[in-house]
Amino acid sequence: MYQKSFLPYYQLFDHSPVSAAILDVDRFKLEMVNEKMLELWGRSASIINLPLLDVLPELANQEYPEILKQVAKTGELWKEEGARVKLNRGGQMENVYVDYSYTPIFNKDHKASAILVMATDVTALEINRLMVAQSERNLRTLVLSAPVPMCIYKGAGFQIEVVNNLMLELGQDWQRKYLPVLQHVYHNGVPYSFIENGFQYAYTPLFDGNSGITGVCLIASRVLN
Repeated sequence: MYQKSFLPYYQLFDHSPVSAAILDVDRFKLEMVNEKMLELWGRSASIINLPLLDVLPELANQEYPEILKQVAKTGELWKEEGARVKLNRGGQMENVYVDYSYTPIFNKDHKASAILVMATDVTALEINRLMVAQSERNLRTLVLSAPVPMCIYKGAGFQIEVVNNLMLELGQDWQRKYLPVLQHVYHNGVPYSFIENGFQYAYTPLFDGNSGITGVCLIASRVLN
């Protein structure tokens, strides 16, 4: 049975689209846990009324118990996005990324008596973001070391993210004259090239892991007669 003081949260838990649990502030005993949180943790409903670290001993050497203590002490909300937590699920340690919050629940004396934990599993999104970030770092290295003039424009505003010295040596025309080409490539997601003043200018759209266009890559190469 749930404590009477937590009954108003029962329906919230039962229908919540996010993982949720309520811990007391003494031993962080699990007063309430919904199905989505059980799925996230890889545990069964038998964990209710047990201390958090008995259920998830792998948290002992992570920052989360200390954050819970701080929330219990100060009565201040804590939230974080894309946080990594190591969980033992099915006998295997896994890196899981979550958006989560710790919200204090106050008693009639206005002191924190429990903490509402809410979390959303964003592992797939975070891994994709990390992969894109690594790809961007690799791309930056490629541009700076490329043996041909090269430049990367980011976003619909076409801000220059990285440009190598060979492109700068071509002067300013490549920055100013070809905005319509950039717009065409960015908004249509198709490459475009043309020859002018002895150089071929090739514009290629750049995509993220979800096939969204993030920018345009420009490469210039001298045309040999």
